[in-house]
Amino acid sequence: MSGFVLILRKDARPPADDLNDKMHQALRIFGTDRGQVVNAGRFTAIWTHDTGYTPQDRFEHQPVMIGTRWLLLFCGFLMHRDELAAKLGVSESEAPRLADSALVALAWEKWGTDCLDHLGGPFSFAVADCERQSVFAARGQERGISLYYHDNAARLILATSTKPIFCDPAVPKAIDELRMADHLVMNHEDKARSFFRDISIVPAGHTFVADPRHYVARRFYSLDRVKDIRFARDDDYVEAARELLEKAVAASMRAPQTPALSLSSGLDSSAIAVTMLGQIAAGRHPFSGPVKAFTAIPAAGWDRIARPGWEGDESAPVRALARHYPALDVEFVSSDDWPYDHGLDLLQSYADVPLAGVGNLHWGLELARHGRKSGARVQLSGSSGNAGLSLATRDILFGQWFRHGRWLNLIREYKAAARHAIPPQGFSLRRMMGAAIVPNLPDWLYDRHQARKGQAMSMLVHSAINPAYAEDLGLAERMAMLGRDQRYRRPRTRRELMRIMVHRGARDNSGAIAEAFKVMSGVQTRDPLGDRRILEFCYAIPDDQFYRDGTDRRLIKRVMAGRLPQEITSARRGEQSADWHSRMARDLPRISAEIERLGDDPAMARRFDLDRIRRCLAQWPAATPVSIADCPDAQFMRFGIGRAIAAARFINSVEGKN
Repeated sequence: MSGFVLILRKDARPPADDLNDKMHQALRIFGTDRGQVVNAGRFTAIWTHDTGYTPQDRFEHQPVMIGTRWLLLFCGFLMHRDELAAKLGVSESEAPRLADSALVALAWEKWGTDCLDHLGGPFSFAVADCERQSVFAARGQERGISLYYHDNAARLILATSTKPIFCDPAVPKAIDELRMADHLVMNHEDKARSFFRDISIVPAGHTFVADPRHYVARRFYSLDRVKDIRFARDDDYVEAARELLEKAVAASMRAPQTPALSLSSGLDSSAIAVTMLGQIAAGRHPFSGPVKAFTAIPAAGWDRIARPGWEGDESAPVRALARHYPALDVEFVSSDDWPYDHGLDLLQSYADVPLAGVGNLHWGLELARHGRKSGARVQLSGSSGNAGLSLATRDILFGQWFRHGRWLNLIREYKAAARHAIPPQGFSLRRMMGAAIVPNLPDWLYDRHQARKGQAMSMLVHSAINPAYAEDLGLAERMAMLGRDQRYRRPRTRRELMRIMVHRGARDNSGAIAEAFKVMSGVQTRDPLGDRRILEFCYAIPDDQFYRDGTDRRLIKRVMAGRLPQEITSARRGEQSADWHSRMARDLPRISAEIERLGDDPAMARRFDLDRIRRCLAQWPAATPVSIADCPDAQFMRFGIGRAIAAARFINSVEGKN
C-alpha cells in the first residue's frame, strides 16, 4: 500500500507546513510503514508506503531525485521488471535490489516521456521538473492506481487519493450531482469527472502536464495503435499466447510469499492456477507450493436458481481441477453469515467513491481475507480474461458474416455451434436468422423487436434513479452525446467489443476501490490477464482465433489444451452472487427501514425512485427472478437497489449525515 501527493505552489510563498502535515497524515491510511515530506522550490512531495507486497518493497524510498532537476513519485506495481531492467542496462544481480520507483526513475532519465512505451502494470507516477517549474504525470492503462487533481489560485494538487486534497481549506467536499447521476445509470464515459465538484481525474492511459499557468490531460494509449499480427501457421498464435500468459503470470507472482488465487470454474482463473503450479514446480520462483485457492460458493439459503445456461455453484468443476492438481489447495468460502452489504461502508470510506457492484463485495472481500489468513499478501485473479484471452465472439461474428454476405460461412458455423452446444441442438433456420439479423437491425426496429419479446432495455431498467431527476439532468441526451448506448446492444465487430471492455466501464474508479480493498484485507489483488501485452496481442490477431468450427473462446481453449480437466472445459459459465435474492431477503426489514429514512430527506427523494424500491421490497418474489421477461424488475432488484443504497450512504457520508 502506498500513495503520493505532489503540490505545485503558484507563487513564491513558503511551504505550508501545517497543510503538508495534514496531507501526510491523511495519506497514511494507504501506507503506515514509511513516509516522507520533501520541499523543493515550488514543489512539495508527500509519500507513504507499506512493505510486504513485493521483495523490492524494502528498498522503496521516495521521492526519487533524478540528478538535480527532477523529483519523481511512483505508486503501483511494475510488470516485466526483468525485461525493463535489461533495457536500462541494469545487471541481473543489481535489479532485484532496485525498487519499482528506482526503475521508473532510470526509465525517465533514459527515455523521458517515451518511457511510457516501456512500462507495464497498474501504476501512476509524477515527475516534478524543478528547473522549469512544471509537472509531468501519467496513469497506466492497466487497472490500477487512481490519480486526482485540484487546481486553485494558490496551488495545484496531484494525488493518488482525494483524502489529502480535502485537507486544503480551499477545496469543499461537495458531491458532483451530474457524476453521481451518471453513476446511477452506469454511464462512465465522462472519464475526467470525479464524484466531487472541484476534483478531477486523470483517466487511465492519459498523461497530465502542468505548470503554474495551465494544465492539460491527453490520452497516450489506445488499442487502435496496435498493428495487426498475422502468422503463417494457426498453431503460432497458440504458442505466442501461451508465452504471453506464462510471462504475465510470472511477473504477477513477484511476491515475498506464495501468492493465493481467487478461483472459479471458469477458464481464466483455471488457466492461471495451472500456470502458477507449473512455474512453481519448475523452480521459477523462490517459494514453493501448494497454491492456496479460494472459491466463492452460494450461502446455504440459496434456492439454486440461476440464469438459464449459467451455473450458480461452481464448486463441482473446481473440485475436479483440484483432483487433477494435488498441489492446488482449494478452500470454499460461502460467506453464510455476511449480509448483502458486508464491508460496504468501510470500503466507501477508504475509496471515496460509491460502489456499483454491491452484490460481489461480500465474497470478494472474504476471499481476500481468507488469503491473508493463509499467509499470502498477494492474490491473483482472472478478472480481465473475458476482455482478451478468453473473449467470446460467436454472437458478434454471426451478425458480421451476415452483414458482409458470408452466408455459406454463417450456415456452416451455425450448424457447428449447434453441435457443440450443451446439450447439442438441431439446426434451426429461424434461430440462425435471428442470431444473424437482429444485431443488424436499425435502432427503431431493434427496439420494437425487444419490446415484443419483453426484453427492451434502457437506463431505467436496472437503475433506481428517479425518472424525473434523470429527465431534469438530460441524462438520456447526455448518454447519447458521450456514446453510451442505453440499449446495451452488442458491438458490431470483435475489436469494437474489445475496445469497450478495455477502455470503457468504471475502470477509472477501480484504482480507488482496489486500494481500499487492499487496506481492508491486507492483500494486493493482481490480474495477469489484464497485462497490456496480452490484450494488445488479442486485439491484433484475426477473428477466427477466437471462434471457428463451432468453438467459441477458442484461443484460451487451445492454449490450455490437455492441461484442464473436461469438467472445466465443458463447465457452464459461472454466475457471481447467484444467492443475491436470498441474501437480500434476510435483510428486507433493514433495507426497508433505510429506504424510509431516505424518504425523509427531500434531496434523496429527488434523486432516487423510492416508490419503485418500496414496491419491489413489498412484493419481493419467493424465488430468484432471472430475467426481465419473467420479472420486469429483476435487474432493478438485483443491481439497482443495492447501487442506490451505496450511493445514498456515500452522499450522506460526504455531507456529514451518517
